[in-house]
Amino acid sequence: MATTFYNPYERDPVNVNASDGDDEQRLISDFVLDLSDLPATSEVRPFVVYGNNGAEFKLHIKDNTTGYYYNFVTNAFQVDNAFLQQVIIGGNYKGSITFPAVTGGDDQYDIFLYAVPTNTRHASYTEARFADGSLDINGSSGSNSLMMQKVIYQYAALTLTMSGYSPGGTVSGTMATDTVSINRGKPTSSAPFSFTTTAAATAAYRVLRQPVSSDVLAFLEPVVGTAPITIAGENIYPTATPAFTGDDINGAVTSGVVVDTDATDISANINIGDKITTPVTTDTVNGARDTSSVTVTMDSATITKMAVGDRITSSSVSVANDNFFANNEITVAATASGGVANRFDLSEVAAIADGATLTFSSKVNRSLTTVIAPFPADASAFTISQAIQFRDAAPLTFFNQMNYRWPIDNFTHLLREDMIVLQATNVTTGTSISPYQETVTVFPNTNKQKIIVTKSVPATSTLGVKPVITNGLISTQTGAVVFDKQQVLALAGDTLKIGGYGESEILRVYGWEVKFTDLAIALTAPTTTTTEATSAHATIAVADKEGVINDVSRVGGIGINSSLQNPLITSGGGADGAGDWVMDATQTLESGVTLTVENTGRIATITGNIEIVKAGTANQTLRFDVNNLLSTTAP
Repeated sequence: MATTFYNPYERDPVNVNASDGDDEQRLISDFVLDLSDLPATSEVRPFVVYGNNGAEFKLHIKDNTTGYYYNFVTNAFQVDNAFLQQVIIGGNYKGSITFPAVTGGDDQYDIFLYAVPTNTRHASYTEARFADGSLDINGSSGSNSLMMQKVIYQYAALTLTMSGYSPGGTVSGTMATDTVSINRGKPTSSAPFSFTTTAAATAAYRVLRQPVSSDVLAFLEPVVGTAPITIAGENIYPTATPAFTGDDINGAVTSGVVVDTDATDISANINIGDKITTPVTTDTVNGARDTSSVTVTMDSATITKMAVGDRITSSSVSVANDNFFANNEITVAATASGGVANRFDLSEVAAIADGATLTFSSKVNRSLTTVIAPFPADASAFTISQAIQFRDAAPLTFFNQMNYRWPIDNFTHLLREDMIVLQATNVTTGTSISPYQETVTVFPNTNKQKIIVTKSVPATSTLGVKPVITNGLISTQTGAVVFDKQQVLALAGDTLKIGGYGESEILRVYGWEVKFTDLAIALTAPTTTTTEATSAHATIAVADKEGVINDVSRVGGIGINSSLQNPLITSGGGADGAGDWVMDATQTLESGVTLTVENTGRIATITGNIEIVKAGTANQTLRFDVNNLLSTTAP
């Protein structure tokens, strides 16, 4: 009677006949062995070789690190070549392998199952490949040759670290840790943990609330590429930066690409990649002119109104003249023409009426010009992307380049919509991952109103790049990510922190499945002693003032007049060493009395229990967001 079984890789069931089949060519139909990662400790794994009665095989197992071979008699690895050679009886052969504990770093075991020549063959080969196109030997089945190869990886024990963490550094302090050691991919029962966060000597904490599992942050750290990916139609210069003192040009620019400003230092106001514009100016044509000449006389000195290369438009009473300037790019060819301050030359002859108002616009307004290098000579100057002439004292406006889409060096396969980007120097506040969409609204303000998406870019994309597979797992996946807010050009090259909160994100981002219980946070109450007697006075001298927040901390001790509750410290907090506290009620105390601070303290301890349902594949740190739990200031 035929029997069926399923191997660990979920291939189709193999039908094993008890009959001998072809006496001249017997079949090894399958090889079943747990090929998952080995723990750091020793482990025995059973195996089964399925096939026709009389099928003969040879099994080699080699330690890739030492080069040793497994001896199936001694159940140990040895220098000399060793193997198992057997004939299948009753449709299968069963055995086991004892894998030793890790003695150094990670290890690898190469497994070779040979069909003995002349009378035995393997089942037909079915190939499997990883996402990068490389061969998945464990996922493949059968063989087109006498050899079938498999591999098992063994890894040193992993460490899971728990610690406090303050995104953006909002809550400062020294974050201690607690750790759990566990084998890769394995579970542990619930275990207690405890770690502290300690404020500076001149600071203190108050507890905002008790922790929950959704306070635990998991994040990835991709590196942003050297340049953004501009989405077609995206306005990458959305907003002018605030004007700064001295943003006018200091001295006319008549050649080259270096622009000097009136500012002493522009380093805080100008960034590489900034788009530059300058306001238009106007002046009036003064008097009749020879229409065959390119020289025009104006009411004002031309060098105060224009520069060579400025485009000219007209708003004269002559429609024909206006159309001529609108349809032709007429520019300033020279200023102070013929040495006359009020004259300039046109780039070509044009009819201009007396009294016509002319508008002058710099080339910087009609041809994208950006800052490419700041401060070539001094802190007041910068270099632009093309040579443009400017008049002296021309005011400049700068627009930071900002983009939604950016390349990243890794983790594209793990990032997804709605993950947050932790605040950093070049990150726009409140940024998260989001798809990009452009929409139009049809039939607005009617019952037929509808929003139509005209352009959409996914939140993440691999850009067609295959992942890098290491030991069967994705180790690197480059790609691109879209943020819900545009990011400044200075983001290029930064390392970001992108993640989310809670047990589900820990599993998805880190591959660790954990469960938290009994989470709590508590402060260590500071104590001190009085250094002198106090009689009916609100000011108390103490040996150490640390651990206090004014208008939050209360104090108790022998002799304290609590009335309805212990008195509030209103002054003297936020300091270290001996000094005075001021209370909200008068006190009479002896010298040397021990006082205990309530509600605040320098040391906060987070405790709880953690069950590891399944360990991940790498060491990780689980960070409790103390911004949600602690504050160093009064409400």
